[in-house]
Amino acid sequence: MIDLSKIPAESALLDEKTKETIQGVFARLTREVTLKAVVDLEEAKSREMASFLVLVAQLSSLINLELYAPGEAGDLEMDTEHLPVTGFFMDGRYRGAAFHGVPGGKEINSFVIGIYNLAGPGQELPKGAEKKIAKLARPVHVKICVSLACHHCPGVVIACQRIAMMNSCITAEMYDANLYPDLVERYRIERVPLVVINDRDTFVGPRTIEDLIQLFRDAK
Repeated sequence: MIDLSKIPAESALLDEKTKETIQGVFARLTREVTLKAVVDLEEAKSREMASFLVLVAQLSSLINLELYAPGEAGDLEMDTEHLPVTGFFMDGRYRGAAFHGVPGGKEINSFVIGIYNLAGPGQELPKGAEKKIAKLARPVHVKICVSLACHHCPGVVIACQRIAMMNSCITAEMYDANLYPDLVERYRIERVPLVVINDRDTFVGPRTIEDLIQLFRDAK
């Protein structure tokens, strides 16, 4: 495990006003959450993410942080080929949500709200959504490919990851498409958000949580 004391707690993404806003959200957390990240400190984006995470973890006593170098983390149940990657864990278990890249731009909202949805009271769900999510029975792995400048992307990331946090059959990992040209080529990404289900079916554009529940129910 990487020694956190050697990582500077700094981020251009978090000015004082933003930190105050995030602390207000984190003040409503009721359970401990652990962020586990795999970072290659020889790469700029990984260093940026490591410093961002150290700073975020300082904003709440209920947020724990573990940083790992490539190959030393063991099986974290998330994609560790596309770095940096940060997964959400609770009670020692991966809770199905991960971020690949640095959640800057619009995605800082989905990162913060993801923590709030997992470790706090969470956002209110549409009527009947909780029961529908609980009934999802087939394994579904979701990739959400985004641009940090996209206005529609955070809503899709938040919704996909909320479902994953509530149902262990689902995983939902966000990818900053600009960082991973292999994914752009593989899925022929031209527009975002792009939702990829089980590496098979792709869906472009904004989606409500009800839309996503139906897509996951129909997944092959």
